[in-house]
Amino acid sequence: MSFGKVEGFFLDTCILLPHPLEAIMKACSDFIKETASQCILSSSVKKEALDLIDRAHCTILLNFHSRLKPFLVAKGMKEITNREGQVFADFFAEQKAQFRRLPYKKSNIQYEILGAMESYIASQVHSLESGQKLPVDVFFALVAAELAVKKHDLEAPFKGIKCEEIQPSNSLSSAIVVGSLLKNPDDAVHLASALEYQFNHNRWVIFVTTDQHEILDKALEFKEMFLQCSRPDWALDYYRELTKKEAPLDHVKNIGTPTIRQQRVLDALSPKIHIG
Repeated sequence: MSFGKVEGFFLDTCILLPHPLEAIMKACSDFIKETASQCILSSSVKKEALDLIDRAHCTILLNFHSRLKPFLVAKGMKEITNREGQVFADFFAEQKAQFRRLPYKKSNIQYEILGAMESYIASQVHSLESGQKLPVDVFFALVAAELAVKKHDLEAPFKGIKCEEIQPSNSLSSAIVVGSLLKNPDDAVHLASALEYQFNHNRWVIFVTTDQHEILDKALEFKEMFLQCSRPDWALDYYRELTKKEAPLDHVKNIGTPTIRQQRVLDALSPKIHIG
């Protein structure tokens, strides 16, 4: 019987993406600084994150070309001077109002990019000397270049953490959905990836997330299905507890009669992993 077998932390997408609450962003940042070498991204999490960043980048770039340019033209502006601050402030206020009407998402990518671009444009406008004029086309080229830099900055954390290519079975994802009434199919794949890795390597993992409604509120159901989920604030505490526990395969052998939730998971795992 093996004890102390803990692999590390599977990260949810929201751990490395901007969050609307500063306290949660700090908790995530502090956690990554302390545990980066023990963190793992499933391929599904990495793909979801990079897709979200790419879509946010494209949306804002499109808005700048389809809305900001006409916005400036309507005001008769062919060149930018240091007197145009109010014009840009009005444009960004309008864009933020539109984003607030969008459905809630657990990340804050669009606001993060838009806020960074607002600060950049304000800096560019205010840095122009009196009488200096910047052609609109040159201005938009600078904005596009800065947007690319911001996109790269958001992608960087996902390219610096170890990624595991995992394709969990549909039956395992379904077992997680049925066992927890999970609504987001992407989350089901992320959780199934962590669970499959855990049993394939016979080492415990902790799924770290800030998603309270979809995942953390159902942490007891996931724990029953052999997966510990945690906020970043408590993940190291769970890690220490798991080091005292027998390895996953030994644990399953010794639980006696599985619950209905557990049996669904074990049945889904059995084609890939031998569970005695």
